[in-house]
Amino acid sequence: MISARFALSIAGALTLGAWLARTEMGAHVRSAPPHETLHTVFSSVATLLEGRMPKSDAHQDYSERLAEFRPDEPLRRLAASIGMLVIETSTATQRWTYRCTAAVIAQQQVITNHHCIETAPGEKIDRITLWLDYIDENNVTLIDVDPAAVEQDKSLDYAILTLKQAVNSNAHVLPKLVFRAALPGERLLLVHHSRGDVKAVTRFRCRVATESNLGPDKLAHSCSAKSGSSGSLLLAERDHAIVGLHRSSVKEPKPYVGYATPALTLLAKSPALQRLSRQNVR
Repeated sequence: MISARFALSIAGALTLGAWLARTEMGAHVRSAPPHETLHTVFSSVATLLEGRMPKSDAHQDYSERLAEFRPDEPLRRLAASIGMLVIETSTATQRWTYRCTAAVIAQQQVITNHHCIETAPGEKIDRITLWLDYIDENNVTLIDVDPAAVEQDKSLDYAILTLKQAVNSNAHVLPKLVFRAALPGERLLLVHHSRGDVKAVTRFRCRVATESNLGPDKLAHSCSAKSGSSGSLLLAERDHAIVGLHRSSVKEPKPYVGYATPALTLLAKSPALQRLSRQNVR
């Protein structure tokens, strides 16, 4: 009888574990940075014990870790210019750390989302750090970032920030700074640091959506992207041109899973992007 009860307990635990692994909570634990894994596990268990049942992920995560690619593959070269922004903020009584994605567009400039550096009343930014080369737990290059934006626009959700020192290699600068309109249904690449995890790329089921009536300032796409991927560039798979800047993910299942600011809308607004890309606004 004891053996049977023990076996039933083990079976129940395995069933619960398998279910949790498919939920938002399980994804959060799996993708937590190494130094936060234990804290994330305890936090997730506390959430379950409080009766707040985790929700299943609305969309499958199809991302691939860049560490799985050969160093000489073109995608690794392209992704070298993408890094994680770690934004540390505080009020008089609390401290927070946020994570976004950013792209190095010049030796001392990066582009990301405006909402990544936006603060609440009474909150201030203490430090921003760019993490480059973070493809596994043994590699990272840290560069401090000036919190004061060179350019920013809340409605288009973009900001250009200055690095406090230049990147030490041209390999860390986006090799091709070309902006163009997205083509309905075309394949995309999304390089990101979702949930503060190591660098990954989404390619599978990653396309421009055919959704209409979104207006000139919004582009829909089907690339799986979690929190922390804000500020990722949408790159066309065929020519690696920039077609958008990822800004948010939808909260309910739909034919698409994310929104971006169209590349030509950014270009028309930004003198810095016009200068760096040497493209005329049409």
